[in-house]
Amino acid sequence: MNRKVAVPNRHAALMAAHADAPQSVVRRSPIQGRSQDKVQRILAATAMLADTAPLESITMMQIADAAEASFSSIYRFFPSKEAILEAVAMENLDRLQKEYEVYFAQADLQDGGKIIDDAIDIYVAFAAREPGFRSLWINGSPTPAISRRSRRVNDAALALAKSYAVERLGFPTSQDLEIRLAMAANATTHVLRFAF
Repeated sequence: MNRKVAVPNRHAALMAAHADAPQSVVRRSPIQGRSQDKVQRILAATAMLADTAPLESITMMQIADAAEASFSSIYRFFPSKEAILEAVAMENLDRLQKEYEVYFAQADLQDGGKIIDDAIDIYVAFAAREPGFRSLWINGSPTPAISRRSRRVNDAALALAKSYAVERLGFPTSQDLEIRLAMAANATTHVLRFAF
């Protein structure tokens, strides 16, 4: 079943997924390296706090202390605690999508089941190691912007899986393939949310 069928390549699928990316929740984009480092410290500190305390109990002062940043410098970049939490979740989702992109670019398997297993393993490993991911996405109440970004990550992963199935495994492009991939993605997402 190694027929070649014309489909958009993986890079086109990825560009489409990124074209509609949401605006950053950063109030002011850091330009200098020092400011970029500060924003990264703020995000890292917030992610760690999200894993150790209920989200509603985290304060801007706690974030400032954990990030070793002044209270005013945090407000220079973020309008609220919710904006910081959203930025952490968005950054996590961006990294997860990149992991899927790298996997599908390098995968050389002929077994569709193994590919799905690997994709699930990527998600599980990511959820286990990324600070803030479980508390902000899996266990939290995602904002509409986070939900939209998550759907874009899922859509990109589906586009990559479809491209791989058609280009490398020889599956014909069909509505049946799209339905099967969508069902696998939805079922996996729901099962994994319950697993954590």
